[in-house]
Amino acid sequence: MADWLDQLTGEWTFEGRAEPDRPEHRSVGTETVTRRGAWAVLESDDYRFQIALDPQTGEATGDFIHWRHPTLWTYRGSVEEGGRLHLKSRGPSFDVAGEEAEYDDVFEVDSADERRMTSRMLGKDGQGRDFMITDYRRKA
Repeated sequence: MADWLDQLTGEWTFEGRAEPDRPEHRSVGTETVTRRGAWAVLESDDYRFQIALDPQTGEATGDFIHWRHPTLWTYRGSVEEGGRLHLKSRGPSFDVAGEEAEYDDVFEVDSADERRMTSRMLGKDGQGRDFMITDYRRKA
């Protein structure tokens, strides 16, 4: 199970876009993913994401920090049917100031050179709403 993270290692370029798509909320950059023991470390100029998979249970744990925001996000999840890694978290709501919301970051590997992360916020009705989609391409 921990081998799932190996496919993330390397140098990547990315383009992220908010949903609904607005040009002022697009981001581009590069990301480096390294393995440090059981951990995969995903890092760019703006953030650091750390993920580990327990080979005994299949459970994923991790954390995320964006250098411009004060929140340390902590995650729990697993690789689910279809091969997608779901990392669930709770944090400040983007919709209602002072409230918290449930989040699900979904990592998909489309090929050896392409992957995607979709960030979803779960509404009070339990339905997910995509608010950020980031596409990655492996650097040549």
